[in-house]
Amino acid sequence: MPSDTMHDSQAFRVWRDKLLPFGWGNVTKLAMAYFFATLYFYAPVGTLYLQGKNLNYVQINSLWGIIVGTMFLTEVPAGMLADRLGRKRRPGRKRRPGRKRSIHVALALQVLGEVIYIFGRSYWPFALAAAIGGLGFAFGSGSVEALVYDSLKALSREGEMTKAMGFIHAAQRLANLLASAAGGLLVMNMTQARFVLAIAATACAVTAGWLVSLTLHEPPAELENGDRSIDLLVEGVRTLRSNRQFRRLVLLALATVPFGNYLSSLYQPWFVDVGVPPIWLGLGLALASLLSILGARYAYRLEAWLGTRSSLLLVTGLPGVLYLVMAAALHPACSVLAFCTLAGSMSLKDPIFSGHLNRHIDSKNRATVLSLISMVSGLYVALMGLLIGRIGDLSLTYAFVFMGVIVLAGSLFFQVK
Repeated sequence: MPSDTMHDSQAFRVWRDKLLPFGWGNVTKLAMAYFFATLYFYAPVGTLYLQGKNLNYVQINSLWGIIVGTMFLTEVPAGMLADRLGRKRRPGRKRRPGRKRSIHVALALQVLGEVIYIFGRSYWPFALAAAIGGLGFAFGSGSVEALVYDSLKALSREGEMTKAMGFIHAAQRLANLLASAAGGLLVMNMTQARFVLAIAATACAVTAGWLVSLTLHEPPAELENGDRSIDLLVEGVRTLRSNRQFRRLVLLALATVPFGNYLSSLYQPWFVDVGVPPIWLGLGLALASLLSILGARYAYRLEAWLGTRSSLLLVTGLPGVLYLVMAAALHPACSVLAFCTLAGSMSLKDPIFSGHLNRHIDSKNRATVLSLISMVSGLYVALMGLLIGRIGDLSLTYAFVFMGVIVLAGSLFFQVK
């Protein structure tokens, strides 16, 4: 083989390994599926669109409350279904979990929710879309991490869980960046017709993500045929009660939820109030997504640089500090910079916690335990959302201060030693 050709082939493999560190397996397919499913072209004007339908801040925040409330009611049953309902095997043989099927259902429900969202004219159709979306998120929340971890475990690469989840989150943040930039251009004239066009484009993108998810395969994690669904839940609760380090990690994760979805709702009217030019509604979110890509992609390096305790303190406490900075940033340029930094910092937490939490969970009930944690988190976020919405109706500044104090206090109080 000529030396130039060999050099080109080596260079191609180097770039391929950098862009696709997990080859064409489940991790990459999930990253692609959720890249498309996160292309929310109407995100830069979602709150303004709902205000145009005569919804107030409490109603707007209650939509996310409905999503997480639905997740609270259905999360654990969906997780147990993901752990239990796989392809039937011959009598006497073990059965594989059905996590890929749960992801298929999750994305299909997300498509349905977006279609309803297009035709919403008052609060209740949007509430229905939120409930359907919440059910979809319930099917996907524990299943994605469980499928990733077991796929890595089958390759003896489970130690790369933080890196793998960072790769998937980076793909989602890239989608945020592209959707925000394109969405900002789509809705620049701020008309309802343009808003609807952006929502329709989002529904098409989510459909593409669902189609990609159909190519997933189930890794060789298996269940004993005698395991009942209730047994998986009981063992998950037992793990939380008996494993002190795991319980402390869960408490830290719950107490430092950074309220990213509420920030996405409140930054738009905040920008309008402080005089930020309308084009920055999209460009600001795109810049925040760029920082999120870098944060999610390289979060796994923080522990190597700082150690476990310092890295956990950083990724949980930094958003709280930046909320306080944003509350004080009244100049348009400072507000954009504070928002971008705050939104970008939120991408550091999930990949690191995914790596830590999954080390303590058995494969057979992984989706159930993760769904149980997400269920509790959802209840907390839903209740806090109503309070944040009420405070936001009085003052957006007070809302940012409140969120910052809550996150920072949780980070300092529940630190893992």
